[in-house]
Amino acid sequence: MVRKLKGANSGKSGSQQDIIKQAQVMQQEMLKIQEGLKDKFVETSVAGGGITIKANGQKKIVDLSVSLDVLKDAVEEGDASIVSDLIINAVNEILEKAEEMAEKEMEVITGGVSIPGLF
Repeated sequence: MVRKLKGANSGKSGSQQDIIKQAQVMQQEMLKIQEGLKDKFVETSVAGGGITIKANGQKKIVDLSVSLDVLKDAVEEGDASIVSDLIINAVNEILEKAEEMAEKEMEVITGGVSIPGLF
């Protein structure tokens, strides 16, 4: 009976090492994907294209454009909050798109399992 227990323990030790190695490989693959996300982009626009924003997969905004028409409308209305509100909406939308893109990229490694706090 003692031999069986010792044999069982040694099998578990090897299994644990395999799991650790697999986790390390997965971690390296995730790091590669995260690094690659800086070169992948998403874009959105609001106000009929009056404000366009572009971000990379690391959720960094790389471009923002505001048309003169949007600015003129804000000036005519005497309300700068129009532009602010539109920019906030565009930023929130682009960050959602960047998050979705990053999650899709990570699905390759995670098999579609959501890992809280990953992004």
